Amino acid sequence: MRSGAVVALAVLTVSAAGCNSGSESSSDSGAGGGSAVAWTAAKPPQVTARSPASTPCRAADLHVAGRVKFVPRLQGGIALVGVRNAGSRTCRLTGRPVVTLVKNGGPVQVNRAIPTTPSNFPETTYPASSLLALRPGDTAALTISWDNWCDRVITGEPHVPPSAVRIALPQHRGGISADYNAVPQCVDPNAPSTIGVSVFQPSLVRAGRPWTTAFVSARVPDQPVHAKRGGILHYQVVLKNRSKETARFTRCPAYIQQLVPRGKVEVYELNCAAAHAIAPGKSLAFAMQLRVPKSSPPGANGLFWGLDPFGVRAPQLHARVTVDK
Repeated sequence: MRSGAVVALAVLTVSAAGCNSGSESSSDSGAGGGSAVAWTAAKPPQVTARSPASTPCRAADLHVAGRVKFVPRLQGGIALVGVRNAGSRTCRLTGRPVVTLVKNGGPVQVNRAIPTTPSNFPETTYPASSLLALRPGDTAALTISWDNWCDRVITGEPHVPPSAVRIALPQHRGGISADYNAVPQCVDPNAPSTIGVSVFQPSLVRAGRPWTTAFVSARVPDQPVHAKRGGILHYQVVLKNRSKETARFTRCPAYIQQLVPRGKVEVYELNCAAAHAIAPGKSLAFAMQLRVPKSSPPGANGLFWGLDPFGVRAPQLHARVTVDK
């Protein structure tokens, strides 16, 4: 499963950033030594906020994408479940469902609330508003954990596991069933089987076609870059074409950035309208902006940056940031 240990990654970021310290000359950062391409606040359509739909999703609209695949976690299992809108209308899918394992008899089952599954950089999720307007073909997600299944086995009779995972939607909007891959072990025969259930959450944006077939590297010059708490971090990313073909911006890539340990993931589009193609061996600099949380610790922070999060998810870099009081 993906981990949300972003804070722990901050230490790695600050130390690893020394490998990307901007030691190359910044003289090639622009077109023929010119200035950087201006920053734009434009966001890609994948993360653009949506207007809420008027109708809630019902079970008849939904389908579990594949099996519920539990992976080991402590003495039980946990799964991130995709729930796809298989209907013909846009609908709202919010709240926390009730999850049961379908079986005649068996252990007592109880639900408990658990957190959603966080994404890992450079993974990108659809906006929170996507749950308020889940379009036909779109997928939301649900985290389910399962611990302690102590099913009484009668000697001489075959052991029958649950036949399905049943997800009952909030507000009596029906339920959907899905196959699953494993049953957790019996830890305490006197305890119920515990099923952890999160609220519905936005799903990950799947990676697709790369924006270019050229090999492009990225760096942040003049590290560490400086900013004040609560202010705006201004920095540059220099893209260099290290292949023998020209990198063109006919397909405009997005980029993802995060200041750790306190910043949130932000996704924007490059200012492709103001950019020019990057010839083999040449570089082009792009101006970047990132808001620094007021809670950011003073001193050393880390910057994660990645190009084309909806495509090849490369190049990526770690950079050093000094936050001033």
